[in-house]
Amino acid sequence: MLKKLKSINDIVAKIMNWLMIFLMSGMVVFIFMQVIYRYVLRTPLSWSEELSRYFFSGVTLFGAVVLFKESKHINMSLFTDYIKNERVKKLFGLACQAFCLVFLLVIIWYGFPMAYMIIQFEVMSPSMEWLKMGYVFMMLPVASLLSISMLLELILSTAKALRAGEAK
Repeated sequence: MLKKLKSINDIVAKIMNWLMIFLMSGMVVFIFMQVIYRYVLRTPLSWSEELSRYFFSGVTLFGAVVLFKESKHINMSLFTDYIKNERVKKLFGLACQAFCLVFLLVIIWYGFPMAYMIIQFEVMSPSMEWLKMGYVFMMLPVASLLSISMLLELILSTAKALRAGEAK
């Protein structure tokens, strides 16, 4: 199961990397266009700043998915630095991962219904009448769901290492 999850997560991580490249590039292009239109052409665009903000949210949320995959999220090592036993250190890390899992599940539990409700109410973006805000709000539960997949791989590999008695 761990091998299958790892191969799926590797594919998802590659897709997330390409998505972040697209979103960052789009952000740069839209902000550059806004500067040109505002200061050179003297007719500012009404939508570019807002769309760049949504792209930035996507970079942040989907970047968190990749950070879970690479196990590079910010963590507080204040307690773990003082733990000398590697097994206890791994158990503490496993407990922290379990708390992250619960937090992500809560985000999904409340996020999907909220985003779906916003889609049903047809709340539109203020400056882009074609964009339903529910799709923007849907980024959070989708990124959380993908993060859970990455986190499960991390939890399973840590549990496997604990069972085998290894200490990385």
